[in-house]
Amino acid sequence: MLDSLRQDLRIGLRVLIKEKGFCALAVVVLALGICAVTTQFSVVNGVMLRGFAFPNAQRMMSLQFVDPTPQPANFFGNEPNQILALDYQDIAANQKSFKAVAGYIFQSTVNVSYGETPQRYTGAYVTEHFLKVLGVTPILGRDFTAADNIPGGEKVTIISHKIWQRDFAANPNIVGTAIRLNGKPATIIGVMPRDFAFPLNEELWTPLFNEFPARPRSERNTPGQQPQVMGLLRGDVTIDQATGEISTFAQRLAQEFPDSNKQFNLGKVEPLIKTFTPRQIQGLMLAMLAVCFAVLLLACANVMNMQLARATLRAKELAVRSSLGATRWRLIRQMLTESLLLASIGAALGVGLAFWATDFLHAAVRNSGTPIPSHIRFDLDLPVLGFVVVTTMLAAVASGVVPAWMASNARPVEVLKESGRGNTNRAVGFVTRALVVATILLTCVILVASLLQLQAILRLQEVDYGYDTKGLMTARMGLMDGDYPNAAARGQFHERLLRDLRASAEIEHAALSSRTRMAFAGNTALEIEGREYKENRDRPTVNFEGVSDGYFATLDMKLLEGRDFNQDDVDTKQPVAIINAGFARKQFGRDSPIGRRFRTAVNNGQTFGAWRTIIGVVSDVRMLGPFNNPNSEEYGFYLPLHSSAFGPARPAAAPQFATLVVKPRGAKGAVFANNLRRAVHRVDPNLPLYFLGTPAENLASFLGTNRIIAVMFTVFGAIAMVLAAAGLYGVMSFSVNQRTQEFGIRLALGANHGRILGMVLRQGSHQLVLGLALGFGTALGIAFAFRDGINRQLNSTISATDPKTYFFVAVLLTLVALLATLIPALKATRVDPMTALRAE
Repeated sequence: MLDSLRQDLRIGLRVLIKEKGFCALAVVVLALGICAVTTQFSVVNGVMLRGFAFPNAQRMMSLQFVDPTPQPANFFGNEPNQILALDYQDIAANQKSFKAVAGYIFQSTVNVSYGETPQRYTGAYVTEHFLKVLGVTPILGRDFTAADNIPGGEKVTIISHKIWQRDFAANPNIVGTAIRLNGKPATIIGVMPRDFAFPLNEELWTPLFNEFPARPRSERNTPGQQPQVMGLLRGDVTIDQATGEISTFAQRLAQEFPDSNKQFNLGKVEPLIKTFTPRQIQGLMLAMLAVCFAVLLLACANVMNMQLARATLRAKELAVRSSLGATRWRLIRQMLTESLLLASIGAALGVGLAFWATDFLHAAVRNSGTPIPSHIRFDLDLPVLGFVVVTTMLAAVASGVVPAWMASNARPVEVLKESGRGNTNRAVGFVTRALVVATILLTCVILVASLLQLQAILRLQEVDYGYDTKGLMTARMGLMDGDYPNAAARGQFHERLLRDLRASAEIEHAALSSRTRMAFAGNTALEIEGREYKENRDRPTVNFEGVSDGYFATLDMKLLEGRDFNQDDVDTKQPVAIINAGFARKQFGRDSPIGRRFRTAVNNGQTFGAWRTIIGVVSDVRMLGPFNNPNSEEYGFYLPLHSSAFGPARPAAAPQFATLVVKPRGAKGAVFANNLRRAVHRVDPNLPLYFLGTPAENLASFLGTNRIIAVMFTVFGAIAMVLAAAGLYGVMSFSVNQRTQEFGIRLALGANHGRILGMVLRQGSHQLVLGLALGFGTALGIAFAFRDGINRQLNSTISATDPKTYFFVAVLLTLVALLATLIPALKATRVDPMTALRAE
């Protein structure tokens, strides 16, 4: 068997070397398909499959309480969930399914003062078993203990290897160093290993309940203080068993504390990596992988077409070998060996391209401005290379088995007759035309998907935010309890800061907002006074934002009706709100909303905020920046900055975090940014500003990854179009070669060149029309079958059935097909009748 295999390989190599043109084209086509699939699979593997590089990563689980009733998915496409701090403490003390559980809050702001310059770090607040669950220990110092994680205890922190080297000059005696953390004295007790940045890209870690003591259940809406929970599953416990135990906790707590827990009465345990990959991201990754597989199918279809044409030209050779005693299986095996050689060479070239593509993609994502989790890497590791091997085998079989079967099915006697054509040519012709139709179908679907995604991303780049995003300067501030222990202290700082900034000759307007980086407003259900709502989902869901006086003037938002906020608008007197034009149109039509009242509804309508009186209507701006929440769209309301959207009326609710929004009068850019930083430091020298820049710069950073995705979809679409053109050209060239004698006879009998040209073009047009019809039908079918997921993926910026996209694809493929068909058609018109008849 080995000798026979070596012989097949030797013969196959000789044949491919002899047919250099065919071999080169087939290898390039397969390489493109394998490169696309390999590159995208490395992305899927890095984001969804590889997981974390921790000792027991496969047993690291996420714990959640979820609402089992049908609910709209949240912004990222995930179901609503919660575990309160008191719920976590109950689980940690009584659970049996996990070796350890840990709570954590990540991507948080931590203000650190060491030396003269205050720093803002991205940090995580964690419980004492956080590193134990991960199986990681500090390289210097010690881990957290239960004593570190109690309210009022000594404040400690563990820093990352990066900031240890960058900000502390890799001081080997760093342990025990005193710093100021969130306005309070703290001690560095450890340094983490190089490249450790879990959960996402954190730079330091500090005990959770030392910073945020567990609050009463009535204060569950405190922003940013609800922990995520993870656990290390015991070796003898299954995920289903753990889910059952966590569900028991959820049900018991829902019965004991209905006001806070009734809604979330079902437990959920899943691998932690799934929690770090929102459904929207999963859908995008899998959609792109599906597009790449479609590109590979196109490549295989094209190589199959070339193999069919080549098999027809080798018909006499195969007939002679059959006559000399070669069995049909022997002929099939020989041709499959050649296909495997082609696929292997194509895979080698494709993997080489994929190495370059993944390196380029990884660098582009890291430099896109959008921070990505530290565990994500796009590498061609063993699982990816194993996937390449399987893909290569499938490509070899897919592109070679049909041509081998059909070529070996020919009757040697008929083939060896000088004019005998047998039935093979007709069968081959049918299969090749069917493959062209399938190629156009796949190309049509790929182009529609690519163009829809490209348009969605481009529209996000060009969205009108409703204000001048380049003429403002924004910065985020975190007023921590160490320096600002209560709302009154924070409110006094806000007033002092705005007063000083507005007195500056450099500043035309200054205001404060609760919105994060001008992209993330709050979101709530509400009810309007005088209207009945049977269920919570019947209540409208809207965005909201707390703002200081002068905010609308800073953004140049027009007051359409009513009045602006003033210093007397506090909740203890009369809770008020200003709504935007979208809210007014949606809920009140042509009636004036001034004087009408509404209140927020939370926890399935079991808890309500204070009734708020509408005092004004302002023009629309995009409260969610470049993002879109299909539940609330752009409808929203504004309330005074020192108010609470959910709680009852109270004297002050000044937020801990706020965004400073300033409209410069003169200099802009880096010069003004430095001046603004100095102006804030004159009010509080220990307060770091972060996310400092224009709204345009901040909003663009959110779209860095989107731009890369747009490029990738464009590349996929371009490859598909090139492959479709190559496939159509190959089939038409094969058809012209097969009909050379026919064209010669027609020309000898008086047919003009235009008639021959029309015959060939009509043949190509029939396949094009059928392929487009089937392709558009398939694309529309997919659009309707997965409408909700597709709309979420496209960010609702464009419809999946957008007629302009389909029309453009039709025109584009028609032009490509015309060009691919015209070259063989012109060749047919140049057939010399005497040469053709002499060959016959």
